[in-house]
Amino acid sequence: MTKKELLVLMANFLEALVHDDPSRVKTAPNCKTTYEGAQQPLGSGDIWGDPRRIPYRQTFADDTTNTVVFSGVVTNNVGMRGAGMEVDVKDAAKIIDSPERWMQRWWIYFARLTVDKDGKIIEIEEIARKETGSGLDIRPEDMEPPRILETPIPEEARSSRKEMIKIASQYWDGVNKLIDPDIVPIHPDARLVEVGTPVTDTMYHPTSMKTNYTTPRFKWDCIKRRFPIVDEVTGICISTNHMIAQDIMSPTGYVTDIFKIEYGLIKYIYAFHDHGITFVDWEGVGPQTSAECD
Repeated sequence: MTKKELLVLMANFLEALVHDDPSRVKTAPNCKTTYEGAQQPLGSGDIWGDPRRIPYRQTFADDTTNTVVFSGVVTNNVGMRGAGMEVDVKDAAKIIDSPERWMQRWWIYFARLTVDKDGKIIEIEEIARKETGSGLDIRPEDMEPPRILETPIPEEARSSRKEMIKIASQYWDGVNKLIDPDIVPIHPDARLVEVGTPVTDTMYHPTSMKTNYTTPRFKWDCIKRRFPIVDEVTGICISTNHMIAQDIMSPTGYVTDIFKIEYGLIKYIYAFHDHGITFVDWEGVGPQTSAECD
């Protein structure tokens, strides 16, 4: 499929989500669907429901892997009109009796759709991190898509698909302490943002991305690595993996990192992690260490 067709596919998928109608999603008979790492029917996760809106949207498509990935924020906070009532109704509870419509909920959401050569969806992966804002510097309702991820980079700064996957693999190897931290190609302007919150070079997170690698506690086994999206024009490589903590004070979880790579160096990472996931029903695809990239 073309990138345009993949983007339209995701647009239709998101419409199915906001209208709580998974029947709108046309899948292949053998389509595998997971929610929070485990296999379950599409539409059975708690992010599905009525009403919904998506105030934060950012989508990436790759016509080589036939994959489209969405990153955003979903909420049931749609206001009175969105809930199907008039603003001037005084006794709204008598009109809308669903308790969920009165309990504000937010999810930080990741979705991946992969299609076969005929354009039929064969894989659907949904990660929906419940979030009230506690523990984050930036609350979900205040998050905005990092537009740096969509900006094309100069042609001279671009790396090949193979090179970008190796660079992302070196980052995971650095987290895994499989290679010398100095091998990880970090740009001097590098920033790491986790779930909307900057976590490098800030008042509360003063260390640089490079310094993180020298911290003994900064170690996870990065298994089941995947690289569903690579875009040489924008310098984007999206990679997922299951990070198994090696320190009792650190959490295990499922992570999606969106790498911005310029001149062969990691300039920006937007990390989406869900520490509630202890099992991931997806196997690794592509190199599982940077040594496999050569």
